[in-house]
Amino acid sequence: MPYLNAANKIRDIIAEYTTATTLWIDTEVAEYNSRNPRLSLIQVLDDPDDMSGDRVLLLDVLDQPDVVANFIEQIMVNSGIEKVFHNAGYDVKFLGNKEVENVTCTLEIAKKIPYHLLPASN
Repeated sequence: MPYLNAANKIRDIIAEYTTATTLWIDTEVAEYNSRNPRLSLIQVLDDPDDMSGDRVLLLDVLDQPDVVANFIEQIMVNSGIEKVFHNAGYDVKFLGNKEVENVTCTLEIAKKIPYHLLPASN
């Protein structure tokens, strides 16, 4: 799982992601329990067939608002890229909020599965 924290390297990978049709994204937030939570990490997968973890990138964006703005501008508002999140409502708050287009939330999909079809009781 490659970890990137240099702004120029993160911008380069964001540019590569603009050609993807689907991205699986998750965020990690610093000080999430405070009045001012801060986006810390963006985890991105662009190849669902990757079993090695090499295609899951960790983008360290803590205190790099220009990099986050670039991610939002290039990826999040791009309607040609499907963005898949689990609990998208939370993640999207940090990644463009109402400007975001073409988002799929796996939590909302999972809520629609009838309990009798699930192998677990909870």
